Formats: sequence, structure tokens, C-alpha cells
Amino acid sequence: MLLFSALFFKIVSILLSVIIGYIAGRTEKVERESIASLLFYFIAPIVFFSIPASASLSFADIGIAFITFSISCLLCFIAYHMYDRYWDNESRNILATSAGSGNTGYFMLPIAASLFDDYTLSIYMMAVVGVNIYESSVGYYVCARSISSTRESIKQVLRLPMLHAFTVGCVCSLLGLTLPDFLDDFVFNMRGAYSILGMMMIGLGMSRLKNFEIDYKFTAAAFFSKFIVFPVVMYAFIMLDKLVLKWYDTSEHQALILLSSAPIAANTIVISSIMKFHPERVATSVLLSCLFTLLFIPLIATFTIGVSGAF
Repeated sequence: MLLFSALFFKIVSILLSVIIGYIAGRTEKVERESIASLLFYFIAPIVFFSIPASASLSFADIGIAFITFSISCLLCFIAYHMYDRYWDNESRNILATSAGSGNTGYFMLPIAASLFDDYTLSIYMMAVVGVNIYESSVGYYVCARSISSTRESIKQVLRLPMLHAFTVGCVCSLLGLTLPDFLDDFVFNMRGAYSILGMMMIGLGMSRLKNFEIDYKFTAAAFFSKFIVFPVVMYAFIMLDKLVLKWYDTSEHQALILLSSAPIAANTIVISSIMKFHPERVATSVLLSCLFTLLFIPLIATFTIGVSGAF
């Protein structure tokens, strides 16, 4: 119960940033774009560089990004065909994209940092990179292929500053180069700023919506993909690895389990706005998924990560 309570209140503190962002957007008209640029070009690259640079990694560890990218693509494919019989409009595309993604960075990083040591946290961030590459390429293409071509999506991925920073951090780790101790406080503060500003940005985005609408059918499908199919597929891979492949150990398995419990990605709201497909309904689903994780993540962590011998 101690772990459950700690994670519950950790998530409450994370969600407070969303509320602050929403109030700031409604009352003070704070611009989301300025915070987005600060995060995208400065804070995120620092965070994604520092985490691998702070741990000793191997090529096998770095390969976990390919694993999460492949799993995300598989989940997208499953959802796209599974919901074909229920929707024949953009709903199917948005559900397929969200099925393989998640709010693995802004929302989940503080939780991962509170649970894991530096090595496992680096593994987790490598898994996040795989999901982010999926979101920016396959996921975005499936959801908005009428807007962006495959070539443009690939160029978008290659231009990601965090991907460049993460690559440099991995090279430093493989070469045995580590960050000096006097930067520890700076790196810690950057991680906090990354999460707080990222979640505030979600609140700012929601503040622009005129109202919130609940589409029960859409929300149920999104929840089914995110909180049932995603964890089941991830558990299946972990069991395959334990019994047959034997590529990874407990640290990697724990990182993957936590990754699979993330709420629906906030970028889904942005994509639905671009496609002009009921962003109010999508935003409500995203918000409800964040509230659902108040219980879901502590339960997952308590009965897997927090239990000795679970893996």
C-alpha cells in the first residue's frame, strides 16, 4: 500500500500542472506555442541527452527502442483493422494511432524517475524514444496521411532535436563518458521542468476548446486499446523474452511494463484538431484516461514492479 499511495499522490501532483495550464489559458491567455518551442528545442534535448549519458548502456539496451517502435506499429495495425467494422471515418484512424502511443514523456517521466535507478530510467527513456518515433512517423501518417506524405513524416522524425540529443547521449554512454557531478542538480531541474511545462501545455491546449464532449463509444474503444490490449501485448513480449529470446533482464521488463500503463497521448488532441474531427471528444478521452491512471498505474506498479520476484 505504501507504493500505491506514493504513486497515487505523485499522479495527483502531475495532474495539478494540467489544471494550472488550463486556468492560465482561460484567464491570462497564455500562449501554448512559446512553451512548446522551449520544450521542443531546449529542455527535451537536454533531458533526452542526460539520461543515457548518466548510465552505462550496451547495444542491446539501446535496441529496446526498436522493440517499442515495432510493438507500437503492431498495436496500430491491430486497432486499425479491429475497429473497421465500427467506424468508417477518421475515428478509426485516430484510434489506431492512439493505440500504439501514449503520454510516455511528460506524464510518465516523474513516475519512472521515482521508481527506477539511473540505469532502468535510461532503459525507460530508450523505450520512450521508440514510441516517439512511431508517433512522428507511422502513427502520424496513419492518422493524417491526407495531410502529410510518408517522405515528410520521415523528414519530421530526422529533424527531432531530442532524437539527435538522445543519440549523442547514447554514444557518450557507450564510450564510457559520463556527466560531471556538478551537473546533477541542473539535470534534475530540467527533468522537473520537462514534466511540469509539458503537462501545463496540455492544459493550455484544452483551454482553447469551447467545451468537452463525451463520446462513450469512442472513449471505450480508446480505453480498451490503451489499458487492455497494450499491456497484454507487452506482457506477451516479456514472457516470450523470458522463456525463449532471453534478450533482456528485470530492468528492461520493468521499464516496458510501466511504459504500457501510460494514458492516451496528448498529441491525439493536436492531430484531431488538425483533421477537424471533434477535438472536444478526443480531449475528453485524453483527460479521462489521465484520471483513470490514478488507480491503474499504482495497481500495475504494486503488483508487478513493486513485488519482489514478479519477473
